[in-house]
Amino acid sequence: MDSSTAGMMLTDALAHPLAWASARAQALGARDWLVLGGILLFQRLCVHIGMWAYCLAVLPGTALHEAMHWVVAALLGAKPTMPNLVPQRTALGWRLGSVRFQAGYLRSLPIALAPVALAPLAFWWATTFLPGAGSGAVYWLHAWLAASAFGASVPSTQDWSVAAPALLAAAVMGVVLWVVL
Repeated sequence: MDSSTAGMMLTDALAHPLAWASARAQALGARDWLVLGGILLFQRLCVHIGMWAYCLAVLPGTALHEAMHWVVAALLGAKPTMPNLVPQRTALGWRLGSVRFQAGYLRSLPIALAPVALAPLAFWWATTFLPGAGSGAVYWLHAWLAASAFGASVPSTQDWSVAAPALLAAAVMGVVLWVVL
C-alpha cells in the first residue's frame, strides 16, 4: 500500500467513522469474534487461577496500556518515567504496571485516559490481521494481541482517580457555561 492510499484510508476513516468501522467489521467472521471474546473471557478467568497467570495472560495489554500513558505524557511534556511492568501488591490489590509523570490537572486528563485509544487500535489490528492469518500460531498471536489491547483500553481505577479532578472541573465549567449562555 502506498502512502497516498494509506492517506485516503485515514481521511475516509476520520470523515465517516461509523461507515469505516462497519466496513472493517465485516472483514471478521463469526469465528473471529468468538475467538476474541473467548480470549477476553479467558484473561478475566485467569485471575482465579492465580495472580501470576493473570499477569502473564494480560501482559501485552498491560504493556500497551502503560505505553499509551507514557507516549501522551511525553507529548505533553509531563516528564514520564519509563513504564514499570512488574506486578506489585498494594493495599487494595495488585498494580500490574505504572508510569509516573509530572503534570497539572489539565494535562493529567489526557494522560490518564490515554489507554482509551487502544480500543480503535485493537479493532484495526483485528480487522487487518485476523482475516488473512489462517488458523495457526500467527492467527492466535494476532487474536491475543488484539483482545489484550481491547481489554487494556479500559482506564484503571487509578487512571480515573487521576482524571477525576479535571473531569469535575470540566463538568462544573460546562454547567456554568450552560446556565450563563
